[in-house]
Amino acid sequence: MTKTERWIVFPSVAALLLLATFFDLRISQAVYGKNLFSTIFEVLGEAPIQFLALFGALTLLRFRSKKTKTTGAVLAGAYGLLAAAFAFMFGFATINYVNENIAHELPVYVSLAAALLGLGLALWLSRAVPKERAREAVTFAVIAIVYLLLIVIVMNSIKGIWGRLRMREMLDPVSEFTPWYEIHFRGGFDNRFASFPSGHTMNAAGVILITLLPALFDKLKGKEALLRTIAYAWAVVVGFSRVVAGAHFSTDVLFAILLSYALFEGTRAVVLKIRGKKGLIGEMPLR
Repeated sequence: MTKTERWIVFPSVAALLLLATFFDLRISQAVYGKNLFSTIFEVLGEAPIQFLALFGALTLLRFRSKKTKTTGAVLAGAYGLLAAAFAFMFGFATINYVNENIAHELPVYVSLAAALLGLGLALWLSRAVPKERAREAVTFAVIAIVYLLLIVIVMNSIKGIWGRLRMREMLDPVSEFTPWYEIHFRGGFDNRFASFPSGHTMNAAGVILITLLPALFDKLKGKEALLRTIAYAWAVVVGFSRVVAGAHFSTDVLFAILLSYALFEGTRAVVLKIRGKKGLIGEMPLR
C-alpha cells in the first residue's frame, strides 16, 4: 500500500467495524442463507494466497544460492519441501471445501490432481520471471510466505482464545449472540466457536500481494490501480459471502480485513528493511 492508501483503507475499515458493532446480528439475520454464491467463495476464497505462496516457494527454489554444490542442494531440498507443502495446502484444502459443500465424496486423487495443477501453474509463472528481477522476485517470495504463515498462526490463535459461536451454529441467535469484543475462552479450538475472526477473509485480503507483482513482470506495470481494485474487491466479496453463509458476522469479517492488512504492511516493511531495499516493491503511486 502507498501512504495515501493506508490513510484511506485502515480508518475506513475501522469506522465500518465500529458501525457494524451496533448492527451485527441484524446484518446477519438479513443476509444469512447459504446459497451458490456463498458456496463458490467458500471453496475458492483462500486459494489465491495459497497459490501466491506456492509461486513464492518455487521462486526461491529457482533463484536459490548456488555458491557451492552443497548449499544449492540443501536449499533445493528445503524450498522443494516448502513448495510441496503449499501445493498440498492449495489442492487438498480446496477439494476439502468442495467435499463439504458440493460433492461430499471426491476421491483423494482429485485433491492430488488439483495440487499438481497448482504446482504446474506456479512453476510456469516462476519461470516467467526475468533473471534480472531475481532480487525483486526473492523479496516478493519471502513476503508472501511469511505473510501467509503469520495469517495462519495469528488467525487460529485468536479463534482458539475468542471462542465466538458461528451464526449457523446457533439455535436461538437472539439469546446466543455475543458481541465481537467479548472473549469466551473455551479451553481449546472448536470449529463451531471459530467465528472471530474470519479466516477466509484474512486469506482473501492476502490477495493484496498481487499489487507487488509489477516489480516482477513488466506487463503489469501501469496496471497497479487495476490490481488494487481486484485485491480489495476479492476481500470484500469473500468477506460478504462468509456473512451470507452464516460462518461469520460482519464484525468478524471487518476485523479480519484490518488484521490481515496490518500483517501485510508489517511483513513487507520488515522484509524490505532486512533486504536493504526499502521501496523496492509495493511503493508504486496510487493512480
